[in-house]
Amino acid sequence: MKIAVLFDGCGLARFGLEQAGHDCTGVELDPAKHYLSRFIGSGNSVLADATTFDLSGFDAVWCSPPCQWLSSARTQGDPVSAYAVNLLDWALSLVETYPEKTIWVENVLPQGMIPIWGTPYNAAQFLSKPIQGRQRMIGGRYPEPFTYRSFQRQYDWLNLCPAITATEWKGCATDHRRASRFYGRKLTLQECAYHQGLDAIPAQWYAIPDWYTVEKGDRKIRWRNNLYEAVGNGVPTYMARAFGEAVNQPGLQQLELFSA
Repeated sequence: MKIAVLFDGCGLARFGLEQAGHDCTGVELDPAKHYLSRFIGSGNSVLADATTFDLSGFDAVWCSPPCQWLSSARTQGDPVSAYAVNLLDWALSLVETYPEKTIWVENVLPQGMIPIWGTPYNAAQFLSKPIQGRQRMIGGRYPEPFTYRSFQRQYDWLNLCPAITATEWKGCATDHRRASRFYGRKLTLQECAYHQGLDAIPAQWYAIPDWYTVEKGDRKIRWRNNLYEAVGNGVPTYMARAFGEAVNQPGLQQLELFSA
């Protein structure tokens, strides 16, 4: 199946779908993230605007619009971004725009949010021996994936570490949601990658200087090389792989989930 992975980031979800045997093309507007994605999986990613990308040649679409301004982990007091909400609404509209395609729309499940546009999942559902608790919501139209356990926000008896976040580079601090506090120390980048399903960080990532210049339209911008953010903002590869494997199995129930 040909799958367009919109808002590809550094390519984790795309890699998981590729592991399920699909031909994927990532679409990412941020030049820095796009650069990193070239060293994950097939590296098949284009630098383009997801909202204007031609989807006509694809059988399915995975869409992970930016979630940082919707997440409960955003800086305390920061408002929910209208821009992020609009992107999420646009992503959900793909279900009706492309009725013939399989569509996944992935985003965060903020604390206290009533799931009205999709199904809540936890990364802990997708491994027989789970390695992190990471809540997500998946809307769209897709075959239901196999899971090892039913959804729960927390699996206290499993003593799981919290979700790997973009702020792990700061160390323990006082944030109970940060995995480094769970371990009592700052995690290595490789440990963060492990929780997200990567066997190893691509060697090319380490070769990037701490600061470098990227072209963004007609501007040049300085981008801080924070690989913790690149890993922490991604979708666990094993989670994406489970959804990709579900479409390989005929007869599974098709879910019709989209914004009211």
